[in-house]
Amino acid sequence: MDTTAERVAKNDATFRDANEGIRAGAEHADIERPPFICECADESCTELVRLSLREYDAIRSDPTHFVNAPGHEVNAKGHAKVVARHEGYLVVEKIGDAAEVVQELDPRSVV
Repeated sequence: MDTTAERVAKNDATFRDANEGIRAGAEHADIERPPFICECADESCTELVRLSLREYDAIRSDPTHFVNAPGHEVNAKGHAKVVARHEGYLVVEKIGDAAEVVQELDPRSVV
């Protein structure tokens, strides 16, 4: 396996795990458009994107899809492609080895 793909996937999965907690808290507090952390591959990224819970869940319905701030898709170093552009955020899909890793790390996947 390509070690860069694995590193990219693990960084993205870490941000996704944090966003799962944000999502749960926002639902409990009835927050309409909570700030989610950009799920790009830059481990030092602190960019926030606002999504509705419905928008976030639509992205999360595919374990290879991640939310990125505009322009942050380049951090995937070729291990992702943009599949949707929205006001204030992008949806990227991990591809190749990175896709395999993020599917294994997806907390919503049935084990």
